[in-house]
Amino acid sequence: MTVFENPDSMRDVTRVGDLYAFYEPLLTERQRQIVELYHFEDMSLGEIAEVLSISRQAVHDQLRRVEEQLESYEAALHLRELAQAERKAWERMVEAWSEAARHVPEEVRRRMDDAMRAMADTVAILLGGDADVRKPVE
Repeated sequence: MTVFENPDSMRDVTRVGDLYAFYEPLLTERQRQIVELYHFEDMSLGEIAEVLSISRQAVHDQLRRVEEQLESYEAALHLRELAQAERKAWERMVEAWSEAARHVPEEVRRRMDDAMRAMADTVAILLGGDADVRKPVE
């Protein structure tokens, strides 16, 4: 089953969104337009076909090709996979610092908190703007 055959699957929608976040610049303007209308604007194939003055089949075929293209980019570059590993490592580091912070002097804790906040912003960018990146507790 392809991502586009079951658009209601939350896991599939999330995967398409993740892949799109990483590889969107590699798609053509038309491909981006179709993916955005279908996945982010929740338009049907027929609605997209009407807006773009193409057949419903052409929209379907383009979505299928884009999915294959996104998957091939991921197979070659592994950006989504690396982002998931980075997210898990970040969460472990935040948790470890939350425990360790109680045992270090106030000045060291403030410097580390500042560094963690700055790093959290960078991690969010690296993860495709993932809003779920947790910043350290104040």
